[in-house]
Amino acid sequence: MEVTVTDPIKEEDKYISYQVNTKTTMKGFSAQNVSVRRRYQDFRWLYNALSRDYPERVLPPLPDKHRLGYVRGDRFSREFVEKRRASLERFLKKIAAHPVLQAKKQVRAFLDSRDWSSEQAQQSRLLPDESRLDTMGDALLNAFSKIKKPEERFIVIKDEIDKLEENLVQLERIEHRALRRQEELEVDYREFGGAITSLGNLETGITGPLHRFGHTVSNFSNILRELTTREEAEFLSELHECLAYCNSVKNVLKLRDQKQLDFEVLSDLRQQAESERDRLMSNGRLGGSASLGGFFQQKFDELKGVNQEQAKADKIKAVEGKIDALGDETNKSLDISQAFSNEASKEYEIFQLQKTRDLRQCLLDYCAGRLDFFEKGEELWSQIIPDLEAIQVDI
Repeated sequence: MEVTVTDPIKEEDKYISYQVNTKTTMKGFSAQNVSVRRRYQDFRWLYNALSRDYPERVLPPLPDKHRLGYVRGDRFSREFVEKRRASLERFLKKIAAHPVLQAKKQVRAFLDSRDWSSEQAQQSRLLPDESRLDTMGDALLNAFSKIKKPEERFIVIKDEIDKLEENLVQLERIEHRALRRQEELEVDYREFGGAITSLGNLETGITGPLHRFGHTVSNFSNILRELTTREEAEFLSELHECLAYCNSVKNVLKLRDQKQLDFEVLSDLRQQAESERDRLMSNGRLGGSASLGGFFQQKFDELKGVNQEQAKADKIKAVEGKIDALGDETNKSLDISQAFSNEASKEYEIFQLQKTRDLRQCLLDYCAGRLDFFEKGEELWSQIIPDLEAIQVDI
């Protein structure tokens, strides 16, 4: 499946729509080549639908989920729209490359539906509610709780993600610093060109060559500005998205930890109930306590005519019922935790592959921008050399 996002159009002075083009041989599509128009909130709907239906999946980031402060202009400016278009395209390309998500009904509807409003409403109604066990897990989860027996594979994954984020943040910081220096250098070149032009006004014998040299320096300042703008829009944007992608992995890992913590909490509750039952069965008095208070409670119950053995049997039965219920929930929680862990592990492998693709493309774009800059610079400086060589210096 190949997906591109093209042709942004301002609609009714309210929003920008984009043409989403899909080329695919997958079953379920109306044709092998389809094109539909979507606005940003439609992309947001797709992201939210996939997040809710498939919480174990590592979703690629959308624009506006990370910083946009370096993008100049308002949301209708050419630079902003192009940056968003490119980010939306990268988002869909990652979805299309995902071996599981590419086949989901929400993705197919987004890419292919002509009656999008009706399709969107129908898909929204189909979104499932949280299961009873998930709700129980959320209630049991304590923000300060820690997993008792963390799995080694996820310890390794968390460490790798932390180190990757650290390196990406450092790279981002260095690139920001380099771009600020380029902006300062652009201003210096522009002033330098102006100074050469002013010098030409004084040197009447070589005014033309000096003016042309000053113009060349100013043009060089322009292509330096183009390089800076390109690196901000491409290289920095892709770095931001890679950082946001790392955060998606961490969110899935947090959910995985929650599933395991749910299981551990339920296991503890079951063990507590079993201990209570064992105390009742091993101790001859109701309440399972050999304390002085328990003794007086027993005597008081006897004076009231309470059948101690029956009361004890009733309590043991109630506790065993609790143990059975907790046992069922514990087993279900274990199944959910193990299944989620296995899927999270697979998702990390998919993330690793996509991350390699992203970094490769990111650096290729950086190289392409630099090559374009140097080629334009070479052409620019080559053109001024004959003018300078033509200046007469003979006495």
